[in-house]
Amino acid sequence: MLGILGTTALLLDSGPDDGWGSPKERAVLATLVANAGRVVPVKTLVEWVWPEDSAPHDPKRTCHAYATRVRWALDRLPSPPTLRCTQGGYRLEIDQSRIDLHQFRGVLAEARKHIELAPDRAIDLVEGAIWLWRGEPLADLTTEPARAWRQRVLRTDWLAAHTLRIEALIGLDRFDDALAALDEVQEDFPDDVTLAEQRLTALYGGHRIADAITYFFTTWHHLRDAGDEDTAKRLAQHHTALATGQPDPISPQATTVPRQLPHDVRDFVGRRQQFAALDHACAEPTGVVLLHGPGGVGKTTLAMHWAHRRRFRYPDGDLYVDLGGHQDRAALDAVVDDFLTALGQPPDPALTRRQRELLLSSLLSGQRTLVVLDNAPDTEHVRSLVTLLSSCQVIVTSRHRLTKLRAARRIAVPPMPADDATRLLTLQTHGDVPDAARLVDLCWGIPLMIAILADDLSNRPAAQRAEFAARLDRRRRLVAVDRYGDDDPPCLISSYRRLAAPERRLFRLLALHPGPGVSAEAASACDGRPLFATLRSLEILVRAHLVQQPDELDRFRVHDLLAEFTTHRLYLDEPPGTRDAARVRMLDFYVASATEAAHTAYPDYPAPTDGPADQSPRFAGAAEALSWLHRERTNLTAAVRAAHEASCHDQVWRLTDPVAFFLDRSGCTAEGRDLRELAVQAARAVGHRAGETTALIGLGLAHLTLDDQESARQALVTALRIADEIGLASGLTSALHALGRLAAREDDPIEALEFFHRGLVAAEKVDDRHSLSRFHHDIGSLLRTIDRRQEAITHLWQARWEAQRAGDKLAESISLTELGRTFRELGDCDRAEHHYLEALAISETVPDLALSARICVRLCGIDTRRRRFEQAVDHGRRAVELLRGSQDMVSQAQAAEILGDALYAAGEPAEAAQVWRRAADRFDHIGTHGAAIRVHAKIDNTHAAQERTVPFARGEAIMDPPHGNRDIHLGLT
Repeated sequence: MLGILGTTALLLDSGPDDGWGSPKERAVLATLVANAGRVVPVKTLVEWVWPEDSAPHDPKRTCHAYATRVRWALDRLPSPPTLRCTQGGYRLEIDQSRIDLHQFRGVLAEARKHIELAPDRAIDLVEGAIWLWRGEPLADLTTEPARAWRQRVLRTDWLAAHTLRIEALIGLDRFDDALAALDEVQEDFPDDVTLAEQRLTALYGGHRIADAITYFFTTWHHLRDAGDEDTAKRLAQHHTALATGQPDPISPQATTVPRQLPHDVRDFVGRRQQFAALDHACAEPTGVVLLHGPGGVGKTTLAMHWAHRRRFRYPDGDLYVDLGGHQDRAALDAVVDDFLTALGQPPDPALTRRQRELLLSSLLSGQRTLVVLDNAPDTEHVRSLVTLLSSCQVIVTSRHRLTKLRAARRIAVPPMPADDATRLLTLQTHGDVPDAARLVDLCWGIPLMIAILADDLSNRPAAQRAEFAARLDRRRRLVAVDRYGDDDPPCLISSYRRLAAPERRLFRLLALHPGPGVSAEAASACDGRPLFATLRSLEILVRAHLVQQPDELDRFRVHDLLAEFTTHRLYLDEPPGTRDAARVRMLDFYVASATEAAHTAYPDYPAPTDGPADQSPRFAGAAEALSWLHRERTNLTAAVRAAHEASCHDQVWRLTDPVAFFLDRSGCTAEGRDLRELAVQAARAVGHRAGETTALIGLGLAHLTLDDQESARQALVTALRIADEIGLASGLTSALHALGRLAAREDDPIEALEFFHRGLVAAEKVDDRHSLSRFHHDIGSLLRTIDRRQEAITHLWQARWEAQRAGDKLAESISLTELGRTFRELGDCDRAEHHYLEALAISETVPDLALSARICVRLCGIDTRRRRFEQAVDHGRRAVELLRGSQDMVSQAQAAEILGDALYAAGEPAEAAQVWRRAADRFDHIGTHGAAIRVHAKIDNTHAAQERTVPFARGEAIMDPPHGNRDIHLGLT
């Protein structure tokens, strides 16, 4: 066979040979193979093989010489093809099935036959065909004719194969696999509309409705901006067909089946009674079971062993969290966020804590899911979570009985009986152990201690084991009479001292890490050695059972039973200077990593003016950076508190800035506020006034969000004074803007305007266009509320212009929306509609679906007032569509109510009642029962509307929604 899907190769039984001959010989054969069965004139051969500036002086003689060499090479094949010289050119006569490109096409044609009835078979065929590609086709040719041929083959063959495979994956409902494949292919073919249609299909199929709508608007506007109206229309039609097939509106749904259980243990011994008790307690698909017992006794091991063997009972997934590192209510919010992310619905930053909890409860409702809450410190840490997980089977492990957790069925997990403990030791040492019964007695029936002892024994020759057992027993007796210097368990002392010096030192230093699990990079920073050396030591510690490694390959943790021992050895064996240096290295790692992650995830995160040397990892993009921040959230907040306790003031305020910024964007304002209070103290302690200003502004904004207006004012006034004294322009504008917002919230528009105008002056001095747009917008919005609408229009126009200069499309759309609202209040519906439509076009390009939905709601109101009922309903439906799959169920409910109002006014009371019913269900679900009662009243009053013989839209007057003020609802902001 001959190969041109890559370099030009002779495909022999021993494998492809692409090193034969010179580059020009391979190029000549590639040209002939690409045109197999056809005469290739000498002129064409020269154009394909030689660039214009290097064509041979005597083309015929040169081509003849290369053709002769090609024939010699072809003679190596078992049945060599014939290369003829005819009609002023050359023709390669070969069975085309012996060319890899044509073999590929044949397999692809076979795969197409199976796409409908056997898509899994089609996938196997396509994947087999793709293996024929060794690289870009005609890789030995660089001329323009060859490039054109290559691009045509890539699009018609390579792309067709991947498109067919993705179609088959979608047909099998493997939507995540289809999206992963699309990620790769669309990098090379970003403008292919078929791939865009497949992405929309996969997103809708996987219930990722919000992602689908966002992708549609982004791609649709891109096609229109490029002038490709026909393709944009085709994509819009495909999207409409998919959207109309969805429930209206649809709630967020889990898009991932979570599988978070840590790995099962291999050497599981005993616990038959507790295993049977778990089976009995978990007979129903929901409920709470508490496994309680002393530390290290094997509660988690038992829970994992049972869960892995009963996993089939929970087809909708399993969730796991170690609560040992979540020591306060704010940190527990991270558990809710982590569970939402595991379910494929990472929370929108705009959602409040309660909205996130309701979202989690909604996603798990009706699902058969297992949840393990491991290592719960007390009842308060699990009570609120158990309430949210009422539709799941929940297993809680704790050292305590948690008597206030009344709904739980309790199963005690005692130390192992002597027989089981002996069998476990024997199993883990892979043979007989002298005096095994006496040895396990040293471990108090604790499986973790037995595992550590087993590892120690396994590393000793059989002849030394009896002597070792006697020494351990003697050490225990010395401890009992208080004559031995260390009061730690003898088996721990022995295993610790058997470690080499680097591993002992790393084991000690891990006690400095404040969070529940440490990454390899953080451990390396603390260790002060290269990553590969630290990883090697961590692997040794894992094998010795002194460090645990969950399923994540780069995460490690010290069992809480060993934590006291680790800390004891740290302060006993490590000098204070070494401890302090290791702590600073670890904190500097987190400072640099968090700062870079915040920069990558949030383009508007302000650049630091100074800081420690960059030790941080490199993030490929915003998604990877944001994922790192979510994964390390508990460690980061714990690191801030640990730095505060150790008086590492510089690290406190530097680390707080990116971490609190992330927490604020994640909707965890209270947690961010607490950290910023520490940052203010730390910045003052080291005299860093710019850092103090930044921390005070963040603290003031957090207080403002949490409605603590007095505390907000104190922090912001102090920040303003310091920023003015040191000439910090960014701090000055931020403080003035926040103070203006505070004054507006306190219903003091005069003071608010004063702050905003001062901010304008400060922003103009440094030509900060983003701040200029923001201040003009806020001034305009405030003037509108105090009936100074003409002045408001002037500032809003200026805000729009500054946003255009800054290239901030979202700010421009917001300013236009506010302009539309102002003109509507002035009674100028034409200009209001014009600005709303312009704002909508821009917001869809960002895209900001929530803003687009709000604009559609306002357009719906204008259309209804102007008796354009069909347009009103269209805008109402569009608002509902934009919010499909959104996590903001409040906006979903409001948009559905508005659409119902428009349908009622259009003379469609039956459909209006149907839509209102969905709105009422949303209001009830989120606990807004007053709104639900209002909407139910509208439904009850539709009976009278249905008795009318003339639709309202054709009557003399526009009817108000029954039992409600139309202006209130259609004027939704």
